[in-house]
Amino acid sequence: MKKDRYNNQWTGARLAVWGSTVVGVLILVVLVWRLDWSLLVNELGRIRWAFVPGLIGMTLLTFWFRAIRWRHLLPKGERFSRTCLLEASLVGFAANFVMPLRVGELVRPWVMSRWQAIRFSSALASIVVERVFDVIALMVLFGFCVGRLPSVPDWVVFGVRVMGLGGVGLLLFVLVVYVQGARMIRVGERCLERFLGHRFPRFVAKLVDLMEEFVTGLKGISSLKDLAWAVLWSTALWGSLVMLYQFGLWSFGVDDSWWVGASVCVMIALAVAAPGAPGFIGTFQLGTVVALALFGYSEEFGMAYSLVLHALQVITVVLAGVFVLHRRTMSWSDIRQRSGGA
Repeated sequence: MKKDRYNNQWTGARLAVWGSTVVGVLILVVLVWRLDWSLLVNELGRIRWAFVPGLIGMTLLTFWFRAIRWRHLLPKGERFSRTCLLEASLVGFAANFVMPLRVGELVRPWVMSRWQAIRFSSALASIVVERVFDVIALMVLFGFCVGRLPSVPDWVVFGVRVMGLGGVGLLLFVLVVYVQGARMIRVGERCLERFLGHRFPRFVAKLVDLMEEFVTGLKGISSLKDLAWAVLWSTALWGSLVMLYQFGLWSFGVDDSWWVGASVCVMIALAVAAPGAPGFIGTFQLGTVVALALFGYSEEFGMAYSLVLHALQVITVVLAGVFVLHRRTMSWSDIRQRSGGA
């Protein structure tokens, strides 16, 4: 019975891998099929190569901010060096670029648990909390960006601004959960059992487990001071991401509002949020083209911009990840075995 269950899980994982890869490739094919190739080549020719080192440096800077924020989300994070956190982050995101289904989210806490005295479950719980911080930042940034888009109906602007306020409300909720975690779990469990328990008991049990995992990760933050620093470093991280995509526009000779770079950042983040093909193939391009089209840029420019920015990020992060693995005497086979067993 256990062997059959393992085989079913392995088959399901393989189907998910192939399905996500096919979807990503199809998205890319559809986008490319619509383009005028001569215009695409012209747009690619606009890149100013002197900006490339700056784009690489800014890409690495975002990972430095991730590492510092992660330090404040881990239990007794001050005992972990920033360099180790940076290396684990680079390896995890490199795995996202070369493997499907965002397995880097599991790889990152796994390598951290091998390099430092921390349990995998504790490191993984911190990643769950980290994603909540990213959702909050994305909601707030999205709320600001939509208000700057041309020709957007007032009701859309109002709705998205409400979502932005919802992000602020979610942040306040996180603070309450941090202070009163056990009580919030009990209240949430009672509400779920009252309204859904009779009809969906298994679903309720999974939601309760998810709440407990989130609270465990949140309580792993050593103090309210660390929680405040995590919020500040999240702001710095997303600000650096906006700067990266705005700098990318400058590298093509485009001097437009910072809200264009911010909108590109938001749309890419939304497009690649779901587990997909290795390297976010297709979804990265889709988010970029849609964001730039909202500001009147051609699909050819959007595709040229996405190909350059995407390629630089993939090459930079994967090479950095390979360097870290070599320095740590690890290999990609170790990472694949972990992703297969996760």
